[in-house]
Amino acid sequence: MTKLRLYLTINYAFSALSGLVMLLFSEKLNQIFQVPDPLLFPIIGVNLLVFAGFVFYVTGWQIERSVLVKVISLLDAGWVVGSAVILLFGPFGISTVGLWIIAIVAIWIGFLGFKQYSNL
Repeated sequence: MTKLRLYLTINYAFSALSGLVMLLFSEKLNQIFQVPDPLLFPIIGVNLLVFAGFVFYVTGWQIERSVLVKVISLLDAGWVVGSAVILLFGPFGISTVGLWIIAIVAIWIGFLGFKQYSNL
């Protein structure tokens, strides 16, 4: 397995797992993050599952198309930037534990995006 394929595989597996957790445990996540909107985590979860499907497709059948890998890395960068905005400006009143989770996930996604891009 090439390094690029490895990082893409980790990305789609992590994204799919995260999406499923957000769909199945949205009420618990609302409590942990202190977010009152019951649709927030299911909406993010569905989007993560769609993203995971796209990454899975690229990993299995389109990995030689560098533009698609760049799109994935750009979407990962967008996740990191969005997370940074939430961490810096705290617009939603998210709990401290929630902010730590956001920071840790952003670092992980930033790492995956960087490794994908650098292994093109």
